[in-house]
Amino acid sequence: MNTQALLDPKSWAERTFGSAQLHDRRRTKRAVQAATNLAENPLGSLPAHMRTWKETKALYRLLDEPDVTFAALMQPHLQQTREQALSSSVVLLVQDTTDIDLSHRRKISGVGQIGNERGRGFFVQTVLAVRPQTREVLGCMAQEPFVRIPAPQGEQRYQRRKREERESDVWIRQVHAIGTPEPGSLWVHVGDRGADMFPFFQACRSTQTHFLVRAGKSRRVQQDEDEISYSLTQARSWPSQASRPFEVPARHGRPGRSTQLQLAFGHMTLLPPRHEPRASKEPLTVWVVRVWEEQAPEGEEPLEWILVTSVPTTTLEHAWERVDWYRHRWLVEDYHQCLKSGCRIEQRQLQSVDGLIRLLGLLSPLAVRLLQVRACAREDPERPAHEVIEPLMLAVLAERCGQSPLTMTVGTFWTEVARLGGYLARSHDGPPGWRTIWKGWLSLQTLLEGAQLAFHLRL
Repeated sequence: MNTQALLDPKSWAERTFGSAQLHDRRRTKRAVQAATNLAENPLGSLPAHMRTWKETKALYRLLDEPDVTFAALMQPHLQQTREQALSSSVVLLVQDTTDIDLSHRRKISGVGQIGNERGRGFFVQTVLAVRPQTREVLGCMAQEPFVRIPAPQGEQRYQRRKREERESDVWIRQVHAIGTPEPGSLWVHVGDRGADMFPFFQACRSTQTHFLVRAGKSRRVQQDEDEISYSLTQARSWPSQASRPFEVPARHGRPGRSTQLQLAFGHMTLLPPRHEPRASKEPLTVWVVRVWEEQAPEGEEPLEWILVTSVPTTTLEHAWERVDWYRHRWLVEDYHQCLKSGCRIEQRQLQSVDGLIRLLGLLSPLAVRLLQVRACAREDPERPAHEVIEPLMLAVLAERCGQSPLTMTVGTFWTEVARLGGYLARSHDGPPGWRTIWKGWLSLQTLLEGAQLAFHLRL
């Protein structure tokens, strides 16, 4: 990752959108300028980004152009991500869905139902490409925004199964959109229980990719010619083969905690579902890894993951690696939080979902950038900061925190940046997250602008 190009908004925007095919070079130039302004401060409103009413109207016109589509804006970023993935031996393709809640926008057009019957908005299906060895987020490998189409009134479950198109098919479409890797590359689609579908498994096989999915249902398992059992029951009957300390991250208002995980693994032959007309009739051999905690703190549900994978898993080392791979799934949740909290897509004052989806084409790579900036803060922390940070920026921060720019390391630099954003750096806080890093980065930009202005006034 080129830190200088990533941190400079103009360089990042030119690299990310400069080759977008919008049928008019002026539109591409406008998209690059808009992305530059957004990168400088993604928390601001669109008028604040554009600075003048003339520039603001130009952006609104851009987002109204039929040729300025979400797909066209995203294409350079998707292509750059793919090129990086093709040069990697192992890539995790981490997929999940999030809803964009527009229930507070009563006059916006084009919304569909989300959540309960009162929720209004649209959905975004995202596949992030991640290098598991370094946890580096390469970018979006595929992404699809969509509006929910209500099921016909009175539709029964058996009718829903026979329907040709289902909302859950978006998972399968992403697999086909990504396609087949180069020989020698291992691409693994990682998903939560929403991906536990036989057609999803088949899509991975047809594209010569693999899957690693948290089991969401107990499937029929062929044990011998006459005996059939169920996958979750069988996995839970296996005795523990190893254990390991594990840090449960803070999630959904629950604090992080330390625990001890047990592990067991083996292979199974899954029988295709009897009531899924699109599923192949061929049994599917998979490896199953179960991790669980035997004793959870009072008030906490014991952690248990039962993971189903097509990647051969024949040793304890393999099994723990599959568990580590699944932990990368949280990165796509972080990404969706970047999209909502960091880029404020739900607060953008456009009048239609179509306009918001076009804007998503600018904001989606920006949300990736927020995660990549966090990665910069954690990469090679002992390296001298002056080797990767622009000199004036380093001098301004060093003066602000009372340190010498000659002795500051990369780790120290980013810790001090995060302090500007509210990071307390207490012993139990862990490394800075993207929110405090980004807020601190924006504060540092303000300090830098003041220093540059003072320098020019002296001249």
